[in-house]
Amino acid sequence: MSTPSQTIESTADEPFAEGLLRGIRTTLPLLAGIIPLAFILGTQGAQHGLSGVGMAMMAGLNFAGGSEFAAVALWSAAPSLLVIFMTTWLINSRHIVLGAALTPWVEKANLPVPAKLVSFFLMCDEVWAISMQEVDRRRKLGFPAEKVFSFPFHLGCGLTLWTNWWFFAGLGAALGTSLGDLSRWGFMMAFPATFIGLVVAMRPALSKSAPMVVSGIAAALASLWLPLHWSILIATLLGLTVAAVSNK
Repeated sequence: MSTPSQTIESTADEPFAEGLLRGIRTTLPLLAGIIPLAFILGTQGAQHGLSGVGMAMMAGLNFAGGSEFAAVALWSAAPSLLVIFMTTWLINSRHIVLGAALTPWVEKANLPVPAKLVSFFLMCDEVWAISMQEVDRRRKLGFPAEKVFSFPFHLGCGLTLWTNWWFFAGLGAALGTSLGDLSRWGFMMAFPATFIGLVVAMRPALSKSAPMVVSGIAAALASLWLPLHWSILIATLLGLTVAAVSNK
């Protein structure tokens, strides 16, 4: 009969393929929301002059859905490239915070540089949330610090979402307007629904929820008067401020 420590050690040293498949299986339910959104992004890109290949490259290189929708919308308005760049950066600025939260665990895993680069490249919101849930689970089970972050699991999650995102975005653009306006079917609701589900799954204890509550309220109020990218930046900064003050 194995002891708890032996069980933890065995699980921590799971074969690479098993960890990869576990990440894939964990992420599969999210595809119900990711695939329709990728299609919508692609069809909108086609309406604004992007080809299937161009849309797939955009989705593959900038793996962050919200900023891609904003960039496609700006594309037709013909602003300067600097405006598109700054808008994309502001919306994606939340990834700075996500990366800061994940970095200590990635560093403790003693991964080679290429693996670290891949980990952060694939770190969209959903992958970050699932991976951090796995980190928290393994930490509570008493895994050694260098085994808390599972690169194979993270890779499985990231590759599942990334490949489907750029593929179906490119396919949507290739089909162009033949599909009509998919947003009228309510598929865009998958976007907020996915994030609401992630927030609920990762909700902290009530005593530690102040940064999340402040960020949510700030984003909602700011969006009434400001563009989306400024709302996200303001909410992020206020949440970080509250977190810094509360941890003193």
